Amino acid sequence: MTEQRTRGQRGLGLTALRLLEHAAKFANSLGPISVRGVAYQLFVAGESPSMTKRDVDKVGRVLVYAREHGIVPWEKIVDETRAVERPAMWDNLEDYGAAVARSYRLNRWDSLPYNLQVWSEKGTVGGILRPITEKYGVGFMAVHGFSSATIVHNVAEASNDDPRDLVLLYVGDHDPSGMFMSEVDLPRRLEKYKGRVTIRRIALVAEDLPGLPSFPAKPTDPRYKWYRSRYGEAAWELDALDPTILRARVENAILEYIDPEIWERMDLVEEAQQLSVERVALAMAEMHGLSDE
Repeated sequence: MTEQRTRGQRGLGLTALRLLEHAAKFANSLGPISVRGVAYQLFVAGESPSMTKRDVDKVGRVLVYAREHGIVPWEKIVDETRAVERPAMWDNLEDYGAAVARSYRLNRWDSLPYNLQVWSEKGTVGGILRPITEKYGVGFMAVHGFSSATIVHNVAEASNDDPRDLVLLYVGDHDPSGMFMSEVDLPRRLEKYKGRVTIRRIALVAEDLPGLPSFPAKPTDPRYKWYRSRYGEAAWELDALDPTILRARVENAILEYIDPEIWERMDLVEEAQQLSVERVALAMAEMHGLSDE
């Protein structure tokens, strides 16, 4: 983006234009990323004065502008807290057959000794990590704070019905609630329901903290005393971590549970099965065409 304003940018002041330029740079290079994630990058770079709601909202506004004017693709910014849920539907059999052919994937984890899931208390992390979780067919769960008893009980029961080892790769804030959740609350409740589950926190961890902006842990959090006695009074948000680092962290953790030889053999099996699905989808479309004549 040059200093000369385009026609669509002439309504912006110089300060907003500078913020737009840097916000677009981070969104385009690091996306998919949340608005708060971009705000952290701007704050660390000295392009935003703070992480207060007022300054984060300014970042949100320039990112709306950037997407509406084609500066940043819409898919670069994730916000999964307001997604509309509806069942899958198609206009006709041809569309359905094409969708089936495109979406068929072999469940490779059935042939491996582990069942992996990624958990986080932050819903937007799902969008940030989707390129990795979809690549490897790993589930994502947004626990949105302290999980309900029903969710934890269901996971515990499912772990006992599955001969594989259930491993939860946990990513979350390094603050009283986030740390207590992965270190105490979830392990304790899963054990209570006799679940066979391993929880492995992979972010944020101690090695991530140097260089990330911190904030005072909230004394009003019920887990504050527990946290302060172990980690001190500073806290860190997952959003501050570069999303490319987070995606690489999750991918590397997943790869630790994959047997490369088995995975490569399943590549060949999946390719052959996809061809079969495509032939069936083509036959469905041809049958539908005959029935309309």
